[in-house]
Amino acid sequence: PPLPAHLQIRIRTLPAALSGEPRVGPAFTNKNGEGLAMSDVRIQLGGSGLLQATGSTGSNNVTMELSGMSAESKSRQEEIKRQLEAKRRARTIAVPTNDMDVRRRLRQLGEPITYFGEGPANRRERLRTLLAQLAVEQAAGVTNEKIEKLNEILAEGDDLAFDFASGRARVAKKAYDTDGTAALLNARVEILQFSVPRARTRLLAAKRKRAGMTKEIMAELDKEYADKALVLKSFTNEISQIGGTRPISSCAFSADSARLATSSWSGICKVWSVPDSRLLCALKGHEDRVSDIAYHPHAGVTMGQNISLASAGVDGTIRFWSLGDLEDPGRDMKIDSKPPTKKAKTELGRGEEGLGEESNVPNKKATSILKGHEDRLSRIAFHPSGQYIASSSYDATWRLWDLTLQQELLCQTGHAVGVYGLAFQPDGSLVTTGDIGGVCHTWDIRTGKSICTLDGHVDNILSIDYSPNGHILATGSCDNSLRIWDMRKRRSIYTILAHSKLISNVRFHPENGDFLFSASYDTTIKIWSAKDFQLMKTLKSHEGRVMSVDISPDFKMLASTAFDRTWKLWMADESP
Repeated sequence: PPLPAHLQIRIRTLPAALSGEPRVGPAFTNKNGEGLAMSDVRIQLGGSGLLQATGSTGSNNVTMELSGMSAESKSRQEEIKRQLEAKRRARTIAVPTNDMDVRRRLRQLGEPITYFGEGPANRRERLRTLLAQLAVEQAAGVTNEKIEKLNEILAEGDDLAFDFASGRARVAKKAYDTDGTAALLNARVEILQFSVPRARTRLLAAKRKRAGMTKEIMAELDKEYADKALVLKSFTNEISQIGGTRPISSCAFSADSARLATSSWSGICKVWSVPDSRLLCALKGHEDRVSDIAYHPHAGVTMGQNISLASAGVDGTIRFWSLGDLEDPGRDMKIDSKPPTKKAKTELGRGEEGLGEESNVPNKKATSILKGHEDRLSRIAFHPSGQYIASSSYDATWRLWDLTLQQELLCQTGHAVGVYGLAFQPDGSLVTTGDIGGVCHTWDIRTGKSICTLDGHVDNILSIDYSPNGHILATGSCDNSLRIWDMRKRRSIYTILAHSKLISNVRFHPENGDFLFSASYDTTIKIWSAKDFQLMKTLKSHEGRVMSVDISPDFKMLASTAFDRTWKLWMADESP
């Protein structure tokens, strides 16, 4: 086929002495100086972007002058390559998280410290992109004013260090230390003493299991797994209960699996007995929506605790509730497994009193309140020891609180945007936080250091949960995907395109982590095998977006809450 116009070349007449016969053809010769006939020459575009002529007696690379259009195309291609390389390197560059430091770096590099409408997160990303572009230009041998300024900054020993040769951030020479209180130091020591024995016990058990593994034991474990999978596959919706006048934001089982706590956007939390769904009490106090609720690890088992339950609200407070003296009113609630009737809708319009809150149902008040965040709270989580609680907030921090002292121990910065997902590692040594920018940080509570960054999601990380094995982590995001992370490798090992809408909650099976549960705004709850991450069953009964899911510690019940103002209980179908 003919060459495009911008690759066509001119053909001149060959002298008759070359071949003995006058003819017209390209002036190509082989290594021996012999002329090549027109039929023996093929002109094509080589891999380097230059034209090549190939004859029947061999291959001869001929450098030919490119036209203006071809040169422009090649230049565009090189520019696209530089942009892609800059984006790749930008992901590995560490930039300051403090906004004042970001402004100072931009000023040093001759850039505007801010643009109209630009926030701290956008400004930080602009600095990251600029450093990546400078790295690519430096690697290509380009020298300009900005590169010279950056080299001067590095020569002066500034902690804004970047290795242009490797394209990776260097270890900062300057460490940022914040003086902590004596209470924080004592907490770190107590967490160390708590976590090390638990980790040792877990690792020794795993070693013994591997060392003593035989074909018979493996077959027995496979049978046990198959039996549990069969039970989970038989889960159906047994109970559907109207929980409030507004969406039910979260739910949590007590340690003895006898109670279920729910939180609502109405600002009221409720405690129910399960599986009979009797309302035991209402917890009133929040001035705005309640975003999360969590049972104390020992509540229901060790009733000597002063704190049984904690809730977090959009009003910026964490409220603690004591249920030790709670008496069951003994009144059966109406169980409605069908959509709300006209009468139920009428009762919904009358307020909370129309949902079974009779005068004999006590209204509890918070025993204590913690406040310190500058914005609304997202999630809360009790430390496995039961002595501390952590909270995440849209103020781009997560905080650690002492339940005995009732005070803040640590305000941890490090995220560029609001923090949402939050989970403790089962040993109690680590905590992982996820932000609305799609980035996770894992922190060692014993030292206060961020030990790794998990970057893979492209949207808000709404939920995080650790497997009981201690090294597998699951995250759910607004990008509709579940990501599985191996903390030993510090990277994502599996990505599940789990739902058609955002994933609001993820939970591992609390016994051994063999199964994973996910809730989504597509109105479904899905059960996954944690061995091969294949879908086992989809539970669908809610009429609105599912906001939360929890599995009971005795593994017999699954609870879910949704925008349809109901909570539902899922159990194995025992019918023949």
